[in-house]
Amino acid sequence: MALKDLSFLIAIRFLKSKKTGFLSFVTALSYTCVALGVAVLIVVTSVMNGFERELRERILNTIPHASIQGIRPIENWETIYSELKKNEEIIGIAPFIESQSLLTHQGEVFGTKIFGVLPEYEASVSVVNDFMLQGSMDSLQKNSFNIVLGLTQSRLLGAGLGDEIALMIPDVNSSFAGYFPRLKTFTVSGIFRVGSPDLDQTNAFININDLSLLMSLDEKVTGLRLKFDDLFKANSLSLLALTDAETVSDQLLISDDWTNVYGSLFEAIMQERVLVGLLLFLIIVVAAFNIISMLIMMINDKRSQLAILKTIGMSNFEIQKIFVYLGAVISIIGTLIGFVIGLLVTYFLSTDYMEALLSFLMRDSYFINYFPTDIRWNWISIIMLSSLIMTISVCLYPARLASKIFPSQVLRNE
Repeated sequence: MALKDLSFLIAIRFLKSKKTGFLSFVTALSYTCVALGVAVLIVVTSVMNGFERELRERILNTIPHASIQGIRPIENWETIYSELKKNEEIIGIAPFIESQSLLTHQGEVFGTKIFGVLPEYEASVSVVNDFMLQGSMDSLQKNSFNIVLGLTQSRLLGAGLGDEIALMIPDVNSSFAGYFPRLKTFTVSGIFRVGSPDLDQTNAFININDLSLLMSLDEKVTGLRLKFDDLFKANSLSLLALTDAETVSDQLLISDDWTNVYGSLFEAIMQERVLVGLLLFLIIVVAAFNIISMLIMMINDKRSQLAILKTIGMSNFEIQKIFVYLGAVISIIGTLIGFVIGLLVTYFLSTDYMEALLSFLMRDSYFINYFPTDIRWNWISIIMLSSLIMTISVCLYPARLASKIFPSQVLRNE
């Protein structure tokens, strides 16, 4: 057998040999720390990636990526729509009217934002219809005087599907007696729950023509909401869309995008994910120090055997390889065990049992009442590769110490 293979066989024999109590404990601790570090990193990064995905899909896809609004209500929104439709990076455009309002039902009064929308257009910029608990956004037809409420609004008003509620909005047109609110009865035709307290509590929807009639806008709109192919380009694309809109409009327009409201929250989640990952990576650093301790203790325990190996002709390089192989075996086995445990725990967190348990404990008190998990194999590959590089590289120091053993000094006392 070649000498290069002999180093590996000796390393395996050292691992399998009976060790003293403390050395055996340190060896087991080395495996455990590597496995624990990899498993925890996989679980935490999967959950953090899940929170990022939920924020992106449940919130950022519910609100418009950007909007173009007029200083005054926009008259020729169809012309602007046709111009913006030419931009291939805009995948959704929907006109809207926005106003503050009061909702009343059975003595309960609740303030909210009311949005006038066209269901066939709204579906291209919002996923509210995907989170409907009852009814549908398609019920908001012209002159139907139907309204779709968030779950929080429905609970606070005590209004369910089919109930009639009064909608009160300010009248911008003054009379000789001053300003008076407009009041109209609407029928609840849908209830949604996105999961964000802000959206479920502050947004209600009716047909755009019904709201235009109440506000005497003569089919004018507040603006157009936009959805882009890449929401992270919203800032630059909204400015480009504003330029295109101004070329076909004789009105003063302004643009806005999601980063002004939710940008700081999204950045906080990104930074927290990186920071938590770095902190948890310290577990692997601890594992690396345990491997160093274990190898040094093994060198002291096997000094006589190493001296004999050098006496019969094994080179310093081959001695070093023994301990590099030792660290590599511990690193690979610990990383693989951590990989399996991490995937199993991540899978368990996403089961219906855990979702039901957390839903019961949190009782809709939080934005997300379950553990959103998103396993990304590129992240897992980086975690495993980093663990292997870290834990194997630290073996070089003990390996060098082992190669400096002088057989004459060790065997003299044997």
